[in-house]
Amino acid sequence: MKKAITFFLATAMLLMTACTSKEPSKPQGADSSATDNQEQPVVAGNEFYDMMQTDNRPIAVMIDNDVDASRPQIGLESAYMVYEIIIEGGKSRMMALFKEYDLEKVGPIRSSRHYFLDYALEHDAIYCHAGWSPKAQNDIGVLGVNNINGILGSDGTVYWRDKTYDSTWHNLYSGIDKLYDMAANTKGYRTETDVSHTAYLTEPEVPTSGEDVVNIDIPYSAYYRVSYEYDNENGVYKRYVDGKEHMSQTGDILTAENIIIYQIENFNLKDNDNVGRQDLNNLGSGKGYYITKGKKIDINWKKDSRTEKTIYTTADGEELMLNPGNTYIQIVPASSNITLS
Repeated sequence: MKKAITFFLATAMLLMTACTSKEPSKPQGADSSATDNQEQPVVAGNEFYDMMQTDNRPIAVMIDNDVDASRPQIGLESAYMVYEIIIEGGKSRMMALFKEYDLEKVGPIRSSRHYFLDYALEHDAIYCHAGWSPKAQNDIGVLGVNNINGILGSDGTVYWRDKTYDSTWHNLYSGIDKLYDMAANTKGYRTETDVSHTAYLTEPEVPTSGEDVVNIDIPYSAYYRVSYEYDNENGVYKRYVDGKEHMSQTGDILTAENIIIYQIENFNLKDNDNVGRQDLNNLGSGKGYYITKGKKIDINWKKDSRTEKTIYTTADGEELMLNPGNTYIQIVPASSNITLS
């Protein structure tokens, strides 16, 4: 009996430790049947503008980017907007937003951090993740976020494991088609929205003012660096991580039509886990940059609450109009020394 009690207590302690991080720790369902190098829809120009005028409610997906094992990802090339923000350990995580529902594979998917909720809410997005930090779990409930959690109630049909690129825990995927179906038919979430988050030009334009910018270097920390290089022939910025091309599982380098960069203070979150999770001073206002077509424009940003959208304006106070195409929003630590050249 004494040995049985000891075993029971040891097992309970292991379970409690696992639940603290709320990350998926073992495969769920079968490996993906999706093939590598599949063609992913990339929308730009007039087609992109038309897509952004639809009333489709966005799907927001947390994308793993913590370590090299999380890359290459898939689906980022099809997102209309990607937020990249620092997390614990000096690395970053991403939240990708989609308005088209036919994408069959996106990921790898990881857990929520509470400040990403602020940006999902301002897009009126359905928020999809695999686990959560304690504060994110609390805030999802308090804020009433419509969410789909990959480690709760998944039988391998909505979220699944694909060990092609990693055999540990950086291998959880879903499809926007499956997430939409679950949101509409299982969760009963609203799938239409009247929120218009960002203003777009109807056709791409080269800014008539602003400085030329070909190279962008963004050190999030001593352990993680993002950079971009302008591809003049195609009018987009090629993306690099730690000096290497940031590739998709399609075999293509990731690119950005638009890049928005601004800096805010980050600091260790006071929670019971003491693992260095971050908090941000992301409410208020400040200055930043909008970069497109080889040009940099100084901008202002303003976000009044967690649910209200971030307002971007030019230096003269006019609403910022983005070129029709995907946008990376780089929310960078205030201590970072960004280089634009």
